[in-house]
Amino acid sequence: MVVRDSKTILLKIKSFMVENEIKNKELAKKLNLSEAALSSRLKQDNISITSLVEICNALDCDLDIELIKKDDTV
Repeated sequence: MVVRDSKTILLKIKSFMVENEIKNKELAKKLNLSEAALSSRLKQDNISITSLVEICNALDCDLDIELIKKDDTV
């Protein structure tokens, strides 16, 4: 998946949560956040790598980042 902004990553996280039947309340508890704080974090325009890693750890998944050279013809 090619990602050009953090909103795409956050949508992927939300999709993962739905697919795995993980509720915001459950994830918030694992992150020691309120549901409102989690909701705010999942709506950020510019989420940090640290926050992404924390979320992935709480979801018991890995974040795989790969750099791909852009194709000049696109």
